[in-house]
Amino acid sequence: MQVAYADVLVTGAASGIGASIAREMASRSARVTLVDMNREGLDEIATEIETAGGSARVEQADLSVVADVEALATRVREATGVPHIIVNNAGAGRFRAIDETDPGEAGFMMAVPYLAAFELTRAFIGDMIARGTGRVACMTSLSGYTHIPGANGYGVARWAMRAFASQLREDLRGTGVGVTLIAPSEVESPYFVNNPGSRERIPRAVKLLGGTITPQAVARATADAIERDRDEVIVPRQAEIFVKLTPRPILNALVRRSGWRRQA
Repeated sequence: MQVAYADVLVTGAASGIGASIAREMASRSARVTLVDMNREGLDEIATEIETAGGSARVEQADLSVVADVEALATRVREATGVPHIIVNNAGAGRFRAIDETDPGEAGFMMAVPYLAAFELTRAFIGDMIARGTGRVACMTSLSGYTHIPGANGYGVARWAMRAFASQLREDLRGTGVGVTLIAPSEVESPYFVNNPGSRERIPRAVKLLGGTITPQAVARATADAIERDRDEVIVPRQAEIFVKLTPRPILNALVRRSGWRRQA
């Protein structure tokens, strides 16, 4: 789908991958709405985009709260109309085994990204179908393709995003609205700083799957995939080849040997 002059809504846009996607879309002449809970971060990214000659506006919202999603959708419709492109990028969660996970934490990890993506998409999809054009992009990770030891709630939520994209694609078949799933390997982002101990769960798996990539690389891959109407993109290329060509039992066995061990 053409990105230029499209209204693009990006969630989780105050930092990391989301901020890079917003910048990339704006650099391709999209009109970008940035959504996040972090208003200060949103304002900073929006100012950066506008200083570079792009178009950006911000919307502060907690996407784990359905009422916030509904209010957000109303404000966006009034300000810019129904988005041409929705990028469901917002995510949360720690790498934890089930016995390390706090009560209720799994629900939070499922609320963002999966339920947030579902509710935000649901809020706009009827109008997108009526219009007959549009694209919904969903961010997951390689943990949605295999099973990382010690990352139960996090991994299941990423499998949910992958399943959501696949099911949504079937729901929308023939409507003119497409779906793109993006799955990067480990990304240089604030995630590992904010979630100490998570990187140590996958020390050898990262090298196996192509190493660490930048948020800018993910953003370019996302924008390219949307423009080319691609259903699925795994980055980097080494990870895509490895995931798609390696039989699932072998893939799981290799990741299982990634280095994490339960503490005695």
